[in-house]
Order: sequence, then structure tokens, then C-alpha cells
Amino acid sequence: MAEYKTIAETNRFIVLDQYFKDWKLMESYQSEDALERQLIEDLENLGYTFERELNTPAKLLANARTQLQTLNNAQFWVLFEQGYRKSWQATTWLIYFPV
Repeated sequence: MAEYKTIAETNRFIVLDQYFKDWKLMESYQSEDALERQLIEDLENLGYTFERELNTPAKLLANARTQLQTLNNAQFWVLFEQGYRKSWQATTWLIYFPV
């Protein structure tokens, strides 16, 4: 272990004369697949369920919509559709009648 010369010390910090970081080489690495499996395992340990059938963007969006509607007891897709129509109409108005 390296010896360090302390310049100042309080309850909250220590100031050293010199500090040299010990570099540790990683002898192995974790692949992306292993990281993903570890994340899924950690989430399952926290009580989440892994839905294997949610494997396309459309299925993920449908699930997100369902979960948000259940959580908030509301039908957000209706509000989204109405908002989309309003933005489409406003864009059309600007195209035909630029400011």
C-alpha cells in the first residue's frame, strides 16, 4: 500500500500531497447479451415480468398504451388522435396561408 503525506484533514475531507491511482486491468468483459440477461434477471428479482412476446415496436407501443391507460384510468389514444388532428390542421393552415 502506498504511503501518502496528509496536508490537511477535517471531518469531511482529506488533502494529500500526492495521489497515484492504482490501475486495475479487466481480465474479462461482459458481452451485450450477458448485460441484457443480467438486466432482465435483476428486473425480475425486483418483481417485474419479462414479456417475451413484446418483440416488435408495434407490440411495445400497444403494451405501453395499455399500461399507461391502466395506470391512469384514461384512454390516451383518443387524446393523442385529437391532438394529432389539431396539429395537422394547423400545419395545413400554415402551408396555405404562411405568416
